[in-house]
Amino acid sequence: MSFFDKIFDFFRHDDLGAKVVSIFLAIGLWYYVMTEQNPISERIVEVKLDKINQSDEYYVAGIPEKIAVTVRGPRINLNSNLEEKITAKVNLKNIKPGQQTLPISVKSRLGQVLSYTPSEINAYADTYGEKKVSVIARSVGKALDDMALGSCIIEPNEVVVRGPSRRLDTINRVIARVDISGQSESFQSNCDLVAVNDYGTDVPNMRITPGMVKVSASMVHQMHSLEIPVVPLISGELPEGIKVSKIEVVPSSIRVTAPPSVASSLKEIQTKTLDVSKLNGSQEFACELDLHEKVLPETRTVRVRISVENVKPKKEKNEAKN
Repeated sequence: MSFFDKIFDFFRHDDLGAKVVSIFLAIGLWYYVMTEQNPISERIVEVKLDKINQSDEYYVAGIPEKIAVTVRGPRINLNSNLEEKITAKVNLKNIKPGQQTLPISVKSRLGQVLSYTPSEINAYADTYGEKKVSVIARSVGKALDDMALGSCIIEPNEVVVRGPSRRLDTINRVIARVDISGQSESFQSNCDLVAVNDYGTDVPNMRITPGMVKVSASMVHQMHSLEIPVVPLISGELPEGIKVSKIEVVPSSIRVTAPPSVASSLKEIQTKTLDVSKLNGSQEFACELDLHEKVLPETRTVRVRISVENVKPKKEKNEAKN
């Protein structure tokens, strides 16, 4: 029996009224379920933006990874993995060098797409280029015992850099990052590379061939040079009848070289002790500096000039009053 024969047979029976009522009840139940239990609603989801027809000839910047899409439909359809049912695409087939506006197309297998943001993108396209660039070493990490990276042999010392032509023009060297953490002697290491511009800033989206180099590095003692004031160390009591009016140190400060761990704590350099107990007038002394064994000074001796003036003994002052 065909479908239409079944329909005619359905309406030929005597209980037609009951059947009509059942149809309306079914329609009402369906309407209730769809409007009350599964109402029409809206939802905003983030959807991956696919790039189609992308050419290896061009690098394209300014295309977002995802876009926001607003979809309307039965709530039950919008609750489960909706982002997987939506496709968003930008076509790069007719891309050309320079700035340009590209439309985005969005389709949904569940629900109606109401809007999406952005609806178009401002992209910049550039051709690819390549050039040979020298490799230099740069230390990272902290070595032991005030050591620093010394001379390096880099193999190979030139690499090929490929990337967007506009960015490629700013690159003047490639950095091999040499990790010196815990190192105190010569060592070898395979190092990753990064391209940098004239300001030393990393340039992204560059392909470097080969991607690593071998670095044979030596370690040297790290030294800091700084200017430190000189302070005379005086001991003993002055002879009676004189007092110090002025003390000068020549030079008043000296330049020293020291390891960072020592230099950071250097606030002043003292002379060796100068005894003034036998001082009988203004005098000048040659004084050695009291130096840490790891401090290298530009000079080890300074001149200390002590100026004095005569004072009346206390006894004479009392007699004068009487």
